[in-house]
Amino acid sequence: MPRKNLTSRFVESVTVETRTDFWDDVVKGLVLRVSPTGVKSWTVVYTRESDGEKRRVTLGKFPALTLEKARRKALDAVAAVSDGHDPAGDKRARREAMTVNDLADLYIERYAKRNKRSWKEDERTLRVDVRPTIGGMKAMAVKRRDIIDIIDRKVEEGKLTQSRHVLAIVRKMFAWAVDEDYLEVSPAVGVKPRAKAAQRDRVLSVEDVRMILKALPAAAVSPAMRDIIMLLFLTGQRSGEVCGMRASEIDLERAEWTIPGGRTKNGLTHVVPLSPPALEVVERRLANVGEEREAFLFSRTGAAIESNAVAHAVRLKLQVVDERWTPHDIRRTVATMMAEIGILPHVIESVLNHISGFRAGVAGIYNRNRYEPEKRRALDQWASRLQEIVANKAAKVVSIRRGEVA
Repeated sequence: MPRKNLTSRFVESVTVETRTDFWDDVVKGLVLRVSPTGVKSWTVVYTRESDGEKRRVTLGKFPALTLEKARRKALDAVAAVSDGHDPAGDKRARREAMTVNDLADLYIERYAKRNKRSWKEDERTLRVDVRPTIGGMKAMAVKRRDIIDIIDRKVEEGKLTQSRHVLAIVRKMFAWAVDEDYLEVSPAVGVKPRAKAAQRDRVLSVEDVRMILKALPAAAVSPAMRDIIMLLFLTGQRSGEVCGMRASEIDLERAEWTIPGGRTKNGLTHVVPLSPPALEVVERRLANVGEEREAFLFSRTGAAIESNAVAHAVRLKLQVVDERWTPHDIRRTVATMMAEIGILPHVIESVLNHISGFRAGVAGIYNRNRYEPEKRRALDQWASRLQEIVANKAAKVVSIRRGEVA
């Protein structure tokens, strides 16, 4: 087993062809176990004082547990051994004693509250749908059948969408428990939803768009959230793509926003021409980040605002129309209204970076034209249409054949 003065860079970059243990030279007994699949976990190997048996206890996984934190936890474990404790045995005892109720409390406090703005919904779902059924069970004794019974009960009540929601939260809770080494395996692995997600087809009306955009400046949301929603309407891009916008993706001289393939749904780099109103929003956000090229334009404490925060803001602060709407309805609405003002389907798909219809199949493979000039004209034309909608003016007549305003 190789010994090494482990560094953060080594831990992050190391790969192996067979499972390998790297022993730390700094903290005796600390081991980084690396698997060929890329999973990296921290363990401590020690000798139990009672009988001299070699024991191993898992501390956690990288990157959730960094090298620095792993060394601190390893030192704590070694100190416990010197005091006569058996960390591996103690951990097993805790696992055997932990109930689902205990696990739910830990999940809410240590994960959901820290990482999810919707943590109260997780807490409510666990309280209403999970705790009454399996809350008193030992967490390590829960089986797939127990999870399936919970989901089937929601289906029998006719609550298909809720059944998917409950499964998603239960799956996340048990996966987190495995990552944090509270459990060895998740009973939710392999449990499939009993109902397909309902596909939304909501398209906002012209009046809906007018009411939303008129309400936006005075809405009880942050200025950053207002700008995100405005860019969703102006560009038709996905919430996650807008929320994750970095200064380095913007070319002010060319008035372009380039979304790298790592951030797009289809993995393809996507260039979004910025219409004058969109460019105005982007310039305003750039003024807030200064010279830092990798800074997020929309952030909280340095991290990008998440798309679920946009959905939360829309759900609570911008339901100003008769029928409930979501941020993803904007993208569908942009596509529909672009078609209504005469923008051709293949150009709309190029604007949305959406591979289907005209861009799918053999035609899409051989036609690599990205229609950049057409995309710019389309987005400029769409921005003008949005201004007309807010001003309550009729749409201009458009020639579909030429794609120009008559």
